[in-house]
Amino acid sequence: MGSSASKPQTKVFTPATPVDFSASFLSQLENSPESDYSRAQYTEKYIQERVSAELTKLEKETIKNFQNTTNSALLPSDSSTDTSVPSLNEKIESLTKLLQENAKLAKIEIGDDVKSARELVIKCLKENPGKSLNCWDEVEAFKKVVRQL
Repeated sequence: MGSSASKPQTKVFTPATPVDFSASFLSQLENSPESDYSRAQYTEKYIQERVSAELTKLEKETIKNFQNTTNSALLPSDSSTDTSVPSLNEKIESLTKLLQENAKLAKIEIGDDVKSARELVIKCLKENPGKSLNCWDEVEAFKKVVRQL
């Protein structure tokens, strides 16, 4: 009684076309320590390393471009131009103003409805420490408001 359910059953499927593998290949597959999980982990690690390398490369390029731009703006290649301290200070001030204007343009304006939804989430989380699931409705409302942006 019940002994047949506890024993593993092996099923054999015979393909319609003949498939032949060498004995060494089959033994390598059987003795392989890799599983689907470990292969997925290796793949994930490889992807993360590639993304990290690309981000590092982009960061270096950006820093190099920024340095080239600032150097060319401050000290032009013409040696006949004025390189006195007051003229360089003026150039630095103009570049600072330009950077501040660009930073203002890049800043995202947050509406009052987003701020109020955010405050409701923060208030709920403070009132329910360790019980974040009690704030589910507030979080969903916040997500809905943010999606509308």
